[in-house]
Amino acid sequence: MIQIPPTPLGRAERSKLAAGISREQQPEWRWFRLAVLGSGTTEFLNSYLIVEAARFEIGLEIWNGPYGQIEQQCIDPTSELFRHQPDAVLILPELEDFSPSLAWRYLTLSPEEMELAVGEIDKTFGRVIEAVHLGSGVPILLGNFPMPSWKAAGAAEASLAISLEGILHSLNERLRRRCRSVSNVSLFDIYCTGCEIGWNKWRDRRMAAIARAPHSSEALTGIARLLARQLRSWVVPPKKCLVLDMDNTLWGGVVGEVGLEGISLGPDYPGNAFLDFQRRVIALRDCGILLAAASKNNPDDVETVFSSHPSCLLTRDDFSAFEVHWEDKATSLRRIAETLNIGIDSLVFFDDNPVERQWMREQLPAVTVIEVPGSPLLYVEALENSLAFDTFSLTEEDRNRAVLYRQESARSQVLEGASSLEDFIRSLEMVVTLSLLDDAQMPRIVQLVGKTNQFNLTTRRHSEAELVKLLEAGGFGVVAKARDRFGDSGLVGVAIAVPETDGVWEVDTFLMSCRVIGRGVETALLATLERMVRARGASELFGVYAPTAKNHPAADFYSRHGYENSGTGGRWHICLDETRPLPDSFTVSGPHPDL
Repeated sequence: MIQIPPTPLGRAERSKLAAGISREQQPEWRWFRLAVLGSGTTEFLNSYLIVEAARFEIGLEIWNGPYGQIEQQCIDPTSELFRHQPDAVLILPELEDFSPSLAWRYLTLSPEEMELAVGEIDKTFGRVIEAVHLGSGVPILLGNFPMPSWKAAGAAEASLAISLEGILHSLNERLRRRCRSVSNVSLFDIYCTGCEIGWNKWRDRRMAAIARAPHSSEALTGIARLLARQLRSWVVPPKKCLVLDMDNTLWGGVVGEVGLEGISLGPDYPGNAFLDFQRRVIALRDCGILLAAASKNNPDDVETVFSSHPSCLLTRDDFSAFEVHWEDKATSLRRIAETLNIGIDSLVFFDDNPVERQWMREQLPAVTVIEVPGSPLLYVEALENSLAFDTFSLTEEDRNRAVLYRQESARSQVLEGASSLEDFIRSLEMVVTLSLLDDAQMPRIVQLVGKTNQFNLTTRRHSEAELVKLLEAGGFGVVAKARDRFGDSGLVGVAIAVPETDGVWEVDTFLMSCRVIGRGVETALLATLERMVRARGASELFGVYAPTAKNHPAADFYSRHGYENSGTGGRWHICLDETRPLPDSFTVSGPHPDL
């Protein structure tokens, strides 16, 4: 393991460290061939990128395109870019390279001319994205535009009808919308990074003049850390649940000792620091992170804070699991994982007490334990720096996750009173909709592939680019959505089949969300996949079960559905002589098999 100092490194120290990182020395890391295209010289960025990625055990092999040739390298199918065969492309544009008039002479342009210039840049990147997709299909990280090195109007900039900031906002918002509309393209937010660092620290005028390398050491560090975090979000699934202590974590003081009026929570310090932390916690919940409580406390005292304190932003309903008692917290976290039907390693523990944190590390090493600082002023920063909840994309299912868990709790209550599993399923009045995988569903599919553990037969963690290649090679995917009288569970399953030889296909990926396991949705998905494979000329279908520490619930899936063990590599096969009937305990709609 390479030890990388947590403090910023100098150029020489960073270059020396980067030179010692190679695929041969670190074969267990996740490696990417990265192509970097920029308006300026990008080679000075390499050592920064390599070192920052190495902090997450991600290795980079970098190819740098000639400066100022972003469009040329992407549009030409015979260019060095495509000969390099990258796994991802990073694009770092500068405004003056694409529109000198916008960068330096915007004072002379009419609003119509400005809009025309912004539109032309947007169209240029539309061509760039389309060309890279056609040439390689790999992920694109499209940098938006940083501030130019000076403003033409100087101090009078604030008095202008249309400022340089306004122009950049319009342009960068267009690029954001374009990235959202195209599969496998992500905005690389250079502008936000520049604002964090400060534009007066962003540029190195000497290096820009001598070597066409405009970025300062601070800027290079910021770009590299942004890229490393982005790559990490591709390969490390986000945690699912934040488990919170109460006293001195969500408010100051021990409520059981000082009472409701005595705790620190409100507009004045130190209460406003805890209020700020609650705001960040609520924002995580809005992104789909589940909240749970693990507190040694009197439940009535804690409930009173949530229901009666005028400044408390969190409510009891914000918590999907609530362990407030005097038992040890490792036991609480085990119960939380069981209640939410998620793995212990999906939990993140935030507790101001260092003794409790150490106990958790010893008892449940799979739990992510955040090292909480002594001052509540630093709580938000500690939560942010953990990167525990970083995700590559945010879907509608993510934002509704807490609601989905409340719906599941209601279903569980119905199950307890049902006379049989079949009666329970029928009482749900479930509707399962099956459709072919398409680009619009791809972000959610990539999420499911990356983080589903329990009912995932192969646990092949395909990236979006890899999924696209499977489909382009003749494979296809079927996705399942489910809803019932309690609510819409959204997209809950995916099955992908690929041709192996004439008449023989393989199930490359088959997974289901734990929310619907055991209700027959998996059977409907398999039956539909078999029908569609059969319509494509297959006479035999193979499936693979690759056992892991977590996917035991899927161990007997193929045997229960009539597949025979091939005896090698966990492969199971079935002859497609007959059409498998669809379950009759719920309504199924799906694609025609000839599609």
